[in-house]
Amino acid sequence: MKKAPAGDTYRATRPQQILLFALLINATGSGLYVASAPIYLVRYAELSEYEAGLGFTIGSAIALVMMAHFGYICDRMGAKLLYIVSCVAYAGAMVAFAQVRDMLTFTVVATATGITSGASAVARPALVRQMSNGHLRWFRTRNRVVNNLGMALGAAGAIAALKVDTLFAFQVIYLINAASFVVCSAFVLLAVRSAGGVVEARPTTRKWVAFRDRQFLRGTVLNGIIALQYPMLTFAMPLWAVEVIGSPPWLASGYVLLNTVLIVLLQSRISRGIQSLPLAGKAMKHSGVIFTLNVVLIVIAPLLSPLMATIVLGLSVLVHSIGEALHAAASQEVYYGMSTDESQAEYAGVFWIGQGLALTAGPALLAVLCFGLGTPGWLMLAAIFLVTGWVSPRILAGGRRPSEQSASHAPVMSADMSVEGVKS
Repeated sequence: MKKAPAGDTYRATRPQQILLFALLINATGSGLYVASAPIYLVRYAELSEYEAGLGFTIGSAIALVMMAHFGYICDRMGAKLLYIVSCVAYAGAMVAFAQVRDMLTFTVVATATGITSGASAVARPALVRQMSNGHLRWFRTRNRVVNNLGMALGAAGAIAALKVDTLFAFQVIYLINAASFVVCSAFVLLAVRSAGGVVEARPTTRKWVAFRDRQFLRGTVLNGIIALQYPMLTFAMPLWAVEVIGSPPWLASGYVLLNTVLIVLLQSRISRGIQSLPLAGKAMKHSGVIFTLNVVLIVIAPLLSPLMATIVLGLSVLVHSIGEALHAAASQEVYYGMSTDESQAEYAGVFWIGQGLALTAGPALLAVLCFGLGTPGWLMLAAIFLVTGWVSPRILAGGRRPSEQSASHAPVMSADMSVEGVKS
C-alpha cells in the first residue's frame, strides 16, 4: 500500500495480487535451484568447478543470441502467452536437471534452461508494465520484493536439502522447482483473465528499435558489467566458501538466504530515491564501490580462523546486498525509464542481452579468475566493479528523453514520488 497524490491509499488490484502470488511461487522454486545448483553439480553430477561454469556459459550463450528475437515475438504475440509457454518448458528442463550426471547432459539441460529463462525474462517486465494500472514504479518495486522473498523461501528449502546432503534430496527440490513453474503459469493465466483486456499483444512492424537507441545501449552495457555481481554471489562465493574455506554446504546456501532476506528489507527504501537517469548513474557508481569492498572481504576470509571466516563472509553478504539493491534500482530505471510502450518487450530483450552476457560469461570467467588465479583474480574482479561504477554517472548523465515525459508516463511518476516512508 502507498499514498496516492490526493492523499488516498492505493492498494494492489486483485489481478495484481494474483500476479504477485504467481511470481512468488515462481521465485520460490528458483531459489531452491539457485542456492543449491553449484554444490549439486560438483558433488553429485561429478563435474569440476570449471565444467560447471563452462556448461552454464555454453547454455546461456546459445540463449543469449535469441533475446532480441524473443522481445520482438513478445510484442507481437503478447507477454502472457510467451511467459506461460516459457514457464511450462522450464519445468520440463528442471525435471531433466535432476538427472544430470555428465558434462554433455548438463550442457544440453543448461541450454534449455537458458532459452526458457531468457523468454520469461523478456515477457515478465512487459507483463508487469501492462498490469501496473498506472503505478509502474510502485508495482515493479513490489514485483522485485516479492521475487526476493520467494528466493529467500527457496534458499531456506535448499538449506534443508544441503543438510540432508543426499542425491535424492537434491532431486526432490528440483522436481519441486519444476512444479512451481507449472503452478505459476496457471496463476498468471488467472491474473490476466481477471485483468480483462489490459494484457494484450501489441503488433508492430518496427524492429530493432532498441538497437538504434544509443543511450539505452550504453546503459545496457554498464548494467551488464555490474551484473557480474549475480554469479559472484550464486556461483563463485558458495564454491569459495565450501571448497576453499571449508564451510559446510548448507552454510553456503545460508548466505544466499541472508542476501534475499536483506534485499526484501532494503529494496523499497533504496529504490524510492532513484527516479531519473542521473540518479541511476550515481547509484551504479555507489554499487561498484560497494561490490569492490565485498570482494576484499571475500579475499580476506581464507586468512582467518574458520569462525572468523564465517563471520566475515556473512558481513560480505550484508555489503553485497546493499550494492545489489542499488544496482537493481538503477537497472530498472534504465530499462523502464527508457523503453517505449510500443516496443517494450524488444527493449527488454536487448537489455537482457547485457545482463545475460554477465550471467553467460560470468560463471566461466569467475571460475578462471577466482579459482584459477586465486586472490589476484578476485582483485581483478574488484577493479572491474570499481572502474565501471566510476564511469556510470557520466555515461548515464543527461536525464530523461522528452518522449518520457508524455502523459502515458506522468501518472507513474507522480504516484511513485508520493510514496511515504519508503528495495530489488
